[in-house]
Amino acid sequence: MWLFLRSKTGTAMTAVGSNPDFARASGIDINKMRTTSVVMSTVFGAVGILLYQQSFGFIQLYTAPLYMAFPAVAAILIGGASINKASIVQVVVGTILFQGILTMTPSVINSLLQTDMSEVIRIVLSNGMILYALTRKSKVTR
Repeated sequence: MWLFLRSKTGTAMTAVGSNPDFARASGIDINKMRTTSVVMSTVFGAVGILLYQQSFGFIQLYTAPLYMAFPAVAAILIGGASINKASIVQVVVGTILFQGILTMTPSVINSLLQTDMSEVIRIVLSNGMILYALTRKSKVTR
């Protein structure tokens, strides 16, 4: 990602996303960059769905995107990103935190409680993290 953002196409996409008028004045074809961005994000999303669905042993092409969006957004927001600004570091930290908690929850619950509720508690915890991430107010800096 870092390497792509330093390329000519990555710089043009960043310029179009930050200030379309400046990008147009610089000679960048805004519609072409927007189309390229949508195509690239769709391809990366499709690859992500395929990689994610491998762990289940089957692929659900119709419902997979519905179940992937909220955890992905929650992981990014938990890392400290906001709607206005996000960095790669925040995305990586949020993903590691979110997935780490989800991965360790069943083991911790099984060692603390002698119950078969570890998967239910994991689902409640993940939905709680998603709810927190979506309702958290970001600090406003001026």
